[in-house]
Amino acid sequence: MRKAKVALVGLGGWGGEQSLPALGECETVELVSWYDANPAIVEDRRPMIAAPPAGSYDELLDNEEVEGIILIVPNHIHKQLTVQAAGRGKHVWIEKPIANTVAEADDLISACEDAGVILQIGHSLRRAPAMRLMKKMIGEGKIGELATLEAHQSHRGGWALDSTMWRWYRDRCPGGPLNLLGIHQIDNMNYLLGGAEEVTAMASKRVLECEIDEIFQVVIRFSNGVLGSVSDTYITPGKTFIAAYGTTGWIEYNSLTNVLTLFDIEGVPQQIEVEKINLIADEFKEFGECIVTGKRPETGGPEGRAAVAIMEAAIESARTGKTVKL
Repeated sequence: MRKAKVALVGLGGWGGEQSLPALGECETVELVSWYDANPAIVEDRRPMIAAPPAGSYDELLDNEEVEGIILIVPNHIHKQLTVQAAGRGKHVWIEKPIANTVAEADDLISACEDAGVILQIGHSLRRAPAMRLMKKMIGEGKIGELATLEAHQSHRGGWALDSTMWRWYRDRCPGGPLNLLGIHQIDNMNYLLGGAEEVTAMASKRVLECEIDEIFQVVIRFSNGVLGSVSDTYITPGKTFIAAYGTTGWIEYNSLTNVLTLFDIEGVPQQIEVEKINLIADEFKEFGECIVTGKRPETGGPEGRAAVAIMEAAIESARTGKTVKL
């Protein structure tokens, strides 16, 4: 299979430090151009990249060699850049979340559908081999009847914020850590279970000067009666885990250490060896395959929208103090 020709947009922190190396590991895509709106970042990254940078986003889109665009940009401009790309016939990959609201998600999904281009959303954590195994074990009844899901994702990124950054502002990052971190665990729960019906949440500010909330607690009721809880903060040391609790045991996965543990009915642990892969490279591999073959990505528009629907409901619940039905 030939390689899909792609361009990377946004080479600051995550784009330059995680996405760029991941592209180098991927055998299904070739980086043929790139763009960042910050001239200092362009000059810093230029020596690392063989492909030439574009002088503007429009110039990038005018490049007929570019088949797909990988967007690692602030959440509040996902819609704008996606609609522009789709209008020029480019396939689009967006780092999660798909957008800040369901309305924005619907608009960019429609733009891609109307243009007949691939839309893939970067929900990477579900791709971990441990998550694949957890889903299989739940389906096989290894923990009995599933009762609850619990997840947490936090790090101290909030301490580095200042007023020049988009994450500082509520209108650009309305869920704070829920936009940035908790959305991963929301997608994990959708992957394991799906069918969310209602959401209740609380948010809090404690120590930072920025506009966004620093702490979120979310409870999700799924259609089969299972409850899921997602907690996250932007001010505490890094921790990322998800657990599934059943009537005869539970499974817990620590993403940071890549440790999957099965606990039996007596609480006796059994650590299960799992492979560790580059999740971002795995996403880009699929994006290239989708461009070349036309197949549908695992996390496309509907999956991205489903996660944002829960996130938006949680933000509304935290604001009003009421449970929000989906």
